[in-house]
Amino acid sequence: MIRTTYPRGPLGPQSAFERLHRAFNRISPNVIVFGILGLNLGVFVLWSTAKAAASEGDRSLLQWMSENFLLHPTNLRQGRFWVLLTSSFSHEGVGHILINAFTFFFLGPPTIGILGNSAFLALYLGGGLFSASASAIWHRMKGHWNYASHGASGAIYSVMSFFAFVAPNATFLLFGVIPVPAWAMVAGVFAYDTYGAYTEKKSGTDEAAHIGGLVAGALYYFARSRGLPPL
Repeated sequence: MIRTTYPRGPLGPQSAFERLHRAFNRISPNVIVFGILGLNLGVFVLWSTAKAAASEGDRSLLQWMSENFLLHPTNLRQGRFWVLLTSSFSHEGVGHILINAFTFFFLGPPTIGILGNSAFLALYLGGGLFSASASAIWHRMKGHWNYASHGASGAIYSVMSFFAFVAPNATFLLFGVIPVPAWAMVAGVFAYDTYGAYTEKKSGTDEAAHIGGLVAGALYYFARSRGLPPL
């Protein structure tokens, strides 16, 4: 066996990765932000098309969407672990996607401006995975075997939490009207969802996923806090 040391110069594999990383970060941040919004919208259109087809008697697309875009115990048991990520791009109701899109539209640009494209995408996708995993673990612990969860809230809450740690006194608009400091907004959401998860008040939201997203954003902040630019 011959041991080879790869060069770290222009032809080395490390430098190739670095060039790819730099090239990705040169893409306009708007492409990343609107690309994420576009993916969420595209999946929403698929759900709408599937429901329309099901009302006409063809349930094949609706079945496929349910198997690939819903966080459900059956999907996990059957090995469709990608739903931990794809469920974060999945919305069925108009109100659901509008609220998430509105929140992300205002939080995404300043956060990607702080982190850069690659780190922001890691936060968003990592937050989605972490929140979905937290939801799956919580519902398993509680013996909820027939829940189905989806939505970008967990990923968006990770962005919200991260931004609140970076700029705790920034102003968020509660319900789009009431000005609230970022730290108070995140603390309030965390308290509200924790109460809802433990009391099981059946609000129709996945509080465990929300909490997971907030925790993911906080962990990401502390992991990267030394390298963040001052605001």
